[in-house]
Formats: sequence, C-alpha cells, structure tokens
Amino acid sequence: MEYLIIVGFVIVMLVPATFIYLRYSGSSSDTLSSAKATQIADQIAKAADEVYYLGKDNQKSIEVSFPPNIDLIQFDNKEIVFKVKDSKGNTNDITEVASVPLSGLLPNIQGKKTLVIKSLGDRVSVNVICNDGETLSAEPSACTAFNCRSPCGLICTNKAWKCSACSDSLDNDKDNKIDFNVLGGAPRDLQCTSVSDNDENV
Repeated sequence: MEYLIIVGFVIVMLVPATFIYLRYSGSSSDTLSSAKATQIADQIAKAADEVYYLGKDNQKSIEVSFPPNIDLIQFDNKEIVFKVKDSKGNTNDITEVASVPLSGLLPNIQGKKTLVIKSLGDRVSVNVICNDGETLSAEPSACTAFNCRSPCGLICTNKAWKCSACSDSLDNDKDNKIDFNVLGGAPRDLQCTSVSDNDENV
C-alpha cells in the first residue's frame, strides 16, 4: 500500500511537471525562432544598405544559417516577411523592415546557405545561390517579386533566380506570341511547354 501511494504521488507530480516542461520548451523554441529571424533580417538589411549605396550592379555574398522551422522568406518593398512554423504546427508571419527596397525569393532555406545581395539600382535583390539550370514553379508572391507573369516559372542563371523565358511577359522569339500562360493581350506561345520553359523557340 505504501509503495502504491508513493507511485501515485510521483505520477501526480510528474504529469503537471511534464506539461509545464513541454509548454515551456515549445514557447522557448518559438522565441528563439523569432530572435533568429530578426538576426537574419538584420544581416540582410545591412548588406542591402551597403550594396544599394555603392550603386547598381554592386553585390556581396553573406552566409546565413536558417533554423528548420523557417519555411520561406518573402520581400514586399522594404518589408522582410518570414514564414515560420511554431511549436503547434501553425505558420506565422514575422515581419522586419529594412531601410531600402528589396526583392527576391528564398525557397528551401533550411540550414546554412549563401545569399547573394545585389543592387539593381532602384532596389536590392536577395537570392539564395542555386544551381544553374535548376527550375522552380513559383507562388504568385514570388512572381510579383521578380516582376514575372503569374503563375510563373523561375530558372537559375549565374547562381541566381530569374523569370523563365516562358513567364517573363516578353516575346523572346519575336513571333508575336508570349509565354506559356497568357491572361490577355498577345496569344500564348505554343512553343512554351511549361511556365519553367526557358526557350520560346522550342
């Protein structure tokens, strides 16, 4: 009987302690993610300031270590928006504001990555180094960031993402037909096989 009382007492003590630990652990993880997002935003903003004021085509590379629960970073003018999963599995936005206009796309960013920060004159592009020839079907927000037609495809060129020929709103082969998916204006270019196709001639 004494043994059962002791076991029961231990269980009674452990249940709330475990609950408190798990709750604190999740809250602590969310706080660390928020702090890491702020730190990354600060690194990007400082590099962007530097190349922006040096003038068009100036660029630099920085190394950033992304925690696993940051899914995506988007840019909206001067805002840096982090899509972060919390301890409950919900995706939340964490927004930081830079001092210069930014654009770009940072997909698949878990772990250590090298970012290329480049001045485009009126704004600064921020992109993760990718493998030349790699393609990506992008979300509408990413299409807007790259001034691509939406829906769009991106292709890696010189280690950075850009609009594919079949989603850049241009008549690249001069046949009066444009892109894979046309919402109005010139007819669709039937030689585009997808939004990620980078050749309107084939």
